[in-house]
Amino acid sequence: MTKLLAIPNDPTGAYERINKDDFLSEFNPRDSNKNRYFDEVRFLNWKDEKDEEYSGIRSHSFLDDKKGAQDLIKKMSSGNIPFSSPLFKDIFAREKDRILEISKGFNPDIIRAFNSHFAAELGYMVAKELDVPLVVSAHDPSRLTDAVKYADSLVCISDDLATRAVGRHGVNPEKISVIPDGIDTERLFYPRNTEEYSSVVGEDLLDFLSVLSVGRVVPSKNIETLLKALAKVKGEVPGIKHVHLGNGSPEAMGRIEELKDSLGLGETSYFMGGIQKDELPHYYSWADVYALPTLWEGLGRAQIEALSCGTPVVTTDDTPMNTIVRDGFNGFVVDPKDPHMLANRIAKLLGNEKLRKQMGGDRARKSVKKYDIGRVMEMNCENYD
Repeated sequence: MTKLLAIPNDPTGAYERINKDDFLSEFNPRDSNKNRYFDEVRFLNWKDEKDEEYSGIRSHSFLDDKKGAQDLIKKMSSGNIPFSSPLFKDIFAREKDRILEISKGFNPDIIRAFNSHFAAELGYMVAKELDVPLVVSAHDPSRLTDAVKYADSLVCISDDLATRAVGRHGVNPEKISVIPDGIDTERLFYPRNTEEYSSVVGEDLLDFLSVLSVGRVVPSKNIETLLKALAKVKGEVPGIKHVHLGNGSPEAMGRIEELKDSLGLGETSYFMGGIQKDELPHYYSWADVYALPTLWEGLGRAQIEALSCGTPVVTTDDTPMNTIVRDGFNGFVVDPKDPHMLANRIAKLLGNEKLRKQMGGDRARKSVKKYDIGRVMEMNCENYD
């Protein structure tokens, strides 16, 4: 039997919003013969309040000091403490005996840490004691830490992240594999027609030129610049509708609503919070343009999903975003600090149906075929081999 001990980034319950196959594609991928790579997968997850199970994966909860760890994550996420602070080591060390009891009882062949800060630190503690390989996933350039040096294999979702890991953290390039996030381009993220998406999006949002953005309401997504641009677009292309999908703290949502109203977008822009993953393709298909001038991304998953649904994208002219969106081909790239430039490109697409169809549709879908989940799962299996 081949066994994986995984350290996820989120509570196990957070994964229940996606279907079983989608969930397992990340934690137990299928190989080239369509077989699951591991015979058994378990989680070591301090974010769970109690032991959980989902899609056949049992998750072991631990840490008496959950509040201390949660407070530390919040301080890091808000920027009050840098992610480079190795403070989780002290928290995990206090419960080392319990952590090792769980891990040795399972006796894994490989450990995979699904982030490059707390999961990497915890994974290293266990991998060193059990003398098994550690695979670390790197997704967010703002959260890379020196813990990535512990990895026997560092999986980066973009070339940009790999370059940062080598240059800033001294990772041996031979230990790095670039494996992007995968999406299901055939069964989930494909174009829907009006009849299909209208029941999800709602009749009130039909018959308008439309702009969609997706992501957490946090500073890095640069939603403020998007709203300023939309206020300008509204003057050139009256009657547009904008929908943003993604959650944010009450404070962040309050600031966005204030800005939206001050820009006269009260009847234009709608923040709908998080939705089920299987509803996302309906919104991508509804949108005439996907736009978000994000300041940084590990890869830019929402852009890939939008393109796979045949929707042209306007995004930031910086890596890795501008490696997904080729300016003038499947969308436009802009200076993320320039709302005038962003407004110009959005208005250009909204005002020219022929251009939208040219950049979107089959051209957009073909441009992201390399991110199909089947190919990505095989890449992960090859790396485990």
